[in-house]
Amino acid sequence: MKAVITSVKFDKEVQTKFGLLYKFKIEYSGKLASYLSKSKEQTHFVQGQESDFTEEVVQYQGKDYINVKPTSKAWTGGSGYAKAIKKEQSKYSGYAVSYVKDLIIADKIKIEQWESASEKIFNFMVKLDKSIQND
Repeated sequence: MKAVITSVKFDKEVQTKFGLLYKFKIEYSGKLASYLSKSKEQTHFVQGQESDFTEEVVQYQGKDYINVKPTSKAWTGGSGYAKAIKKEQSKYSGYAVSYVKDLIIADKIKIEQWESASEKIFNFMVKLDKSIQND
């Protein structure tokens, strides 16, 4: 989506498994969202300028929050942060199938359910990972 950024405010430093990140509050189109940046001098969201980004609604302690991520090349594949997330999450598919195999052997699910069960476990693992990143 594209929107004109009405306000950008530094919120706090956040220690994650990917290192120290900087959290910003971004306002646009009457919405308030959070953005995590590797740099305190981030340039993706600038007050008064139009920005291209994706929104992600996450739940934390029973409330909905919006996280935004730029859709630039630097974010979608070039940055070390994005690559680290993708590398970590790429392991989840193997884990999910392995867990389902264990459930089939234990006769807890039928072999015909392996795909849907693997996908369910994979999506849950990604959801958990995202909840950790947004703390």
